[in-house]
Amino acid sequence: MGSLYRQAFLLSALLLANFIQASEYASLSLTDKIVELRLKSNAHGKYVNELLAKGITFTSFDAINKPSLINTETSVGTEDSFIPPETHLPIIDIPEQILGDPSGNLSEESVSPFPIEEVVEEEQGLDKEVLVNPGFDTGDNKEANSEKPPTYNELYSSKVPLRRLGYYFGPFLSAVFPDDSSIKSPSRIPYHSKGGVATGLRVGNDFGNTRIEGEYAYLTHKIDGLSGASGKVNFHNFQSRLILEKSLGTRADLRVGIGLGIAFVNKELGGHKYDGVGFSYDFLLGWSYRVMENWSISLDYKHYLTSAHENYDRLQGHMIELSAGFDL
Repeated sequence: MGSLYRQAFLLSALLLANFIQASEYASLSLTDKIVELRLKSNAHGKYVNELLAKGITFTSFDAINKPSLINTETSVGTEDSFIPPETHLPIIDIPEQILGDPSGNLSEESVSPFPIEEVVEEEQGLDKEVLVNPGFDTGDNKEANSEKPPTYNELYSSKVPLRRLGYYFGPFLSAVFPDDSSIKSPSRIPYHSKGGVATGLRVGNDFGNTRIEGEYAYLTHKIDGLSGASGKVNFHNFQSRLILEKSLGTRADLRVGIGLGIAFVNKELGGHKYDGVGFSYDFLLGWSYRVMENWSISLDYKHYLTSAHENYDRLQGHMIELSAGFDL
């Protein structure tokens, strides 16, 4: 009966203490409650960190079975009184190359055979090389580069310049060897012709084995009359031409052509001028050579002549012409 009274007294005292504490806690403001919760949380976190630092394992998990709880009979107050439960983690053999020295402390020298500074410098140099030349094609390993397989362009690109069809243009320069002729007004006066030059520019279209082109040419040469008078002949010629070509290989072509145009002729002899306009003709035989894909050179022989005029006889002669053609 006395023990029953004693237990009732203790329970009443405990309830009274909880009631007093609850009343005090209720009388606290919201700020004080938050501060108290933070203090308890910090204390709990510090306690957990101390347990983790000592290497205490709280639970041990199996692959299938439920986790076994910590033995509650052990005392947490002392370090020796806590016995961690048996774990079922696999045992891994670590190679000696990774362990390095027997003490188990890994050093930088045991992991990498090169110092850290050298490795960093090599990586930085490699990055610079990649940025400068992504192909890694330096001039140091020529033997290795020579054994590389050929690229697509090396395999399928033509070893000779390809002929490009279409429009082209180019200048030309000719050495002129004119024939002797004469002047009709007021009477026929023959004269002797000297060598001259011709130059100009042509534009055309290449269709493969056929060319159609137009050109402007300026021709001039000196003349000497039988009476001792001297003078010169020059004319402006606008010509159209048809050329047929026959391939002689990968670069060379044989060509023949015929031209028709209009010539504006001017002759001076003994201080007198004789002008006229008439048709002009030429016949071409030559050879062309493709230097690169976009340009070629030609060497042609041409026989030219103009129609006669009431003031003079026809002009005719021979030309050796060197020209260049640039593809557009």
